Amino acid sequence: MDSLKRRLLLDAFRVADALVMGAAFAMALLVTAEQASPHNPAEFLSVRVKVSNALLFLGFVLAWHLIFRLRGLYRSRRIGLMVSEWWNVAKAVALGTLLLSGLALLLRLQAVDRSFLLVFFLVSLVGTILTRSLLRMVLGEVRRRGRNLRNLVIVGCGPRGARLGTKIWKRPELGYLLLGYIDDFPPPRSPLPGGPEKLLGGLSDAESILSDSEVDEVMICLPLRSQYETIARIISVAAVRGLAVRMPADFFELRLVNAEVDQLDQIPIINLTAFGPSSWALIGKRAMDIAFAGIALLLHAPLFVLVASAVALDSPGPVFFRQERVGLGRRKFRMWKFRTMVQDAEAQIAALEERNEVTGAAFKMKEDPRVTRVGRILRKLSLDELPQLLNVLTGDMSLVGPRPLPVRDVERIADPWPLRRFSMKPGLTCLWQVNGRHEISFDHWMELDLQYIDQWSPGLDLEIMLKTMPAILRGTGAS
Repeated sequence: MDSLKRRLLLDAFRVADALVMGAAFAMALLVTAEQASPHNPAEFLSVRVKVSNALLFLGFVLAWHLIFRLRGLYRSRRIGLMVSEWWNVAKAVALGTLLLSGLALLLRLQAVDRSFLLVFFLVSLVGTILTRSLLRMVLGEVRRRGRNLRNLVIVGCGPRGARLGTKIWKRPELGYLLLGYIDDFPPPRSPLPGGPEKLLGGLSDAESILSDSEVDEVMICLPLRSQYETIARIISVAAVRGLAVRMPADFFELRLVNAEVDQLDQIPIINLTAFGPSSWALIGKRAMDIAFAGIALLLHAPLFVLVASAVALDSPGPVFFRQERVGLGRRKFRMWKFRTMVQDAEAQIAALEERNEVTGAAFKMKEDPRVTRVGRILRKLSLDELPQLLNVLTGDMSLVGPRPLPVRDVERIADPWPLRRFSMKPGLTCLWQVNGRHEISFDHWMELDLQYIDQWSPGLDLEIMLKTMPAILRGTGAS
């Protein structure tokens, strides 16, 4: 009965997609009719439909359905991002429109011109996304009311299994009924009832539990290295009984942003990446960097002259300070700043190492004797960083990103976990800049950098940029 319900629900998506496509076809015909007979489009539409054209349209409907099916749009989807479905819809609609264009050229269908194809594509795309989103919302509400549920068993009571169980409890719209856990350890506490979850049995009892219980899906959350044979046995048992098996992709407990599955012939390949923004998002980020940095350099030209003059008059030495920093992919580049220290500051750092006031790899002193009088003012207002707009223009840096570390600091990083900060281009400002700067510890600084990488979005960049100016004006943590 449950499988019949699932088929009916998927049929609802098939019918909705076909109806939207038919409506898009009719809408495109109306636009074409208006262009062909602007004074009387009804005359254009009154032409008798040939049987051959009707059969051709029916064949196109079947092809449309096949395209959507090949894109995986008729699989049962309880877990997954809505945006991923929209992207698959866009690709399916584009392929279907391309097929229609090819048929029009091959069969010389005069009604199917560029205007027709444009209207057909836009109406199909928007209509399909809207109807599917509405159906998803309706299905979610049905599941919230306790209908169309799937019985779930989680194998593994560790942190990963407990985390998934918590998400299942807090997401009733997914339609899962958690029957309990299978493991040799005590079960985790339930986030809603408050007591411990139900322990169905140990790992050695998994076969009998899955055979005797009314289970629809199994989520395996065991450590891969130590429980490989157990995992393989449970997957085999589930396959024989026709049970769906799901496994989290974070096998190695990495803080991964993206996990995708590709295929090499018939072999599924899992791609695990530490940072996975789309190429279009990165292009947009780069475009914003160039536009903002270019405008900022023009607007701040008088300030550049003023600061450069103050630096030159205050102490002997060059106006600009260039230092080798470590950027994207641990590649080194020359970073520009206004000079805020005496000319031989780099040579004096060895003698000051014991007076370092921060833990970790970085070197910071609030009362650094190497800083000049003008340098203290520039540092307080972060004006010494202005020349880094040139680094942004050349592509070595971005407006927002982890602050670039000197080679000395990178070489002194003892633990490997902060090194993931080099998976993103360094920036003028980041979460560290708006959360205390030098007042926070080195480890906390690195954690903020990784938090930024994991949560990156254009909106987050904008938020950080808006918070940076008040932080600079307050001089929070500046030294």
